[in-house]
Amino acid sequence: MNITKKSIPSAVVFACAVFAATVGFCGSPADDAWAARRAEALARPRTFVYNTDGNDAHNWPSNLPVTVENFTGRRLVHALGTRITTVSYCPLSSGFGRLTCRKAGEAYCVKSHRGKRHVSADLFAMGTDPLELASAFCRTNGLEIFVSIRVNDTHDAAGTFEKPDLLFPDFKKNNPDCLMGRPEKGLRPPFCNWSAVDFSHEKVRAHMRKFVRDLVENYDLDGIEYDFNRHMQLFKSVAMGGEASQAELDLMTAFMRELRAITEEVGRKKNHPILVVMRAPDSVEYCRAVGIDLARWFDEKLVDIWIGGGYFCLNPWKVSADFAHRHGVKFYASMDETRIPGAAARRPVPPLKGRMTLPFYAARFADAMASGCDGVYVFNIEGSFLHQVADIDPLRTKGRETIRFAADRGSGGYRPWRYLKDGGRFINLPKIDPGEPRRVKPGETCAFEMFVAGDSLAGATKATAKVLTNLKAGEKVAFACNGRPFEMAEFRPGVFVCPFPANALKAGANAFSVTFQQTAGKGTTFNDFALRIIPQDK
Repeated sequence: MNITKKSIPSAVVFACAVFAATVGFCGSPADDAWAARRAEALARPRTFVYNTDGNDAHNWPSNLPVTVENFTGRRLVHALGTRITTVSYCPLSSGFGRLTCRKAGEAYCVKSHRGKRHVSADLFAMGTDPLELASAFCRTNGLEIFVSIRVNDTHDAAGTFEKPDLLFPDFKKNNPDCLMGRPEKGLRPPFCNWSAVDFSHEKVRAHMRKFVRDLVENYDLDGIEYDFNRHMQLFKSVAMGGEASQAELDLMTAFMRELRAITEEVGRKKNHPILVVMRAPDSVEYCRAVGIDLARWFDEKLVDIWIGGGYFCLNPWKVSADFAHRHGVKFYASMDETRIPGAAARRPVPPLKGRMTLPFYAARFADAMASGCDGVYVFNIEGSFLHQVADIDPLRTKGRETIRFAADRGSGGYRPWRYLKDGGRFINLPKIDPGEPRRVKPGETCAFEMFVAGDSLAGATKATAKVLTNLKAGEKVAFACNGRPFEMAEFRPGVFVCPFPANALKAGANAFSVTFQQTAGKGTTFNDFALRIIPQDK
């Protein structure tokens, strides 16, 4: 389907009328009271949001009986006794609307998938389902509950039309014209998975409107999260190497109006506001290039909360937090697992140690909150480690050891150019990734900035910088922090270690530089950088 400017106005006019009637632009006392209730719901304290992706029902142990207690005990129970205020539960939604729900979307209730036991059918037979159990668990334990919908998830791309993956929904089987491509060689789009849906088709938008309405009407929810990061693909024009046109931007804006109108209508019927949350890349410009007009969505109050980050991060947190707040939207930092390959990965030089540790998350939380974020959001962290991570107070890290890296998320996950041609041009963070070593010239200085929360510096006396390269013994690098040079104290194969006083650091952005000797060879690389801040008593 080709979108033209002439094809947009009717959808825009219709959505505007529905949205105005539902949200209430008339200023009546009833509308004002409802707006106040929604504002009160948005202002509710929620420093820590936990996203869980539905694998509690999906990867079920073969010898574990299917009971309510065993279901909640697999993942949800680890949120108790922590700082988690909100659970964002994803009923899989892999394959666009294929949900582990009885009352919404296409029911995903197979007995097994890729060798893993799946128990949604067992729960259905008990008269319940994963989302219903998650909602009841949250209500019982005083937690807020959102449903997380993966807008264009393509975990179903593993199969073909002849032998489709079990996640592949009937909607896609029956509407192959609505997909970005086909699985055969030569028919796959270069910047997208072939099984993604193309939102230029009204059939796609109508299908999503239907399962969104089913979710908010049939389940007890405080909010709905549209996860655009799983996966960031909306239009075939972008998947084929272009950028979203103004007509396509207008179309997605009109669609978001329709979705907002649904949640407002149902919320009013239930006398309970349903917040709209979106998870999308942390760059206004990147979002616009793929089809999301953030400024317009925010100004039209189509979104209450923006969760930035995901597979990749593009900007310092403060950039996104400031933008969101200027438009009256709350901003949360997505603290996904690192996705940077570990020591066992096939890399010439393994990355520095410390990622996926409590000091690592303490640093990320502290820096996000000090940058103006309204809270933090964790993704792909479960079990006992979730419990430990969620016990960290994002607002109070004084006295804790913290570890920061130039790159928290990297090449182990999808990169910005996976979904947008030349998407790397939007990266405004240090380009130092152990999975993609940075080649340096003899005598070259690599300068970059890293944010440090003042709370992490309070009471700290020592700091240590580690520089990972492929250099051998006998080579040297020069290191400086905020213009002050410090001597490297130790060299281990590939790793330079530099201890320095913590007072060389400052709250906020800190400037670092690493200069390589003139004798460095042509194949020299700068692979990784870590900063450890040590409390006084350690």
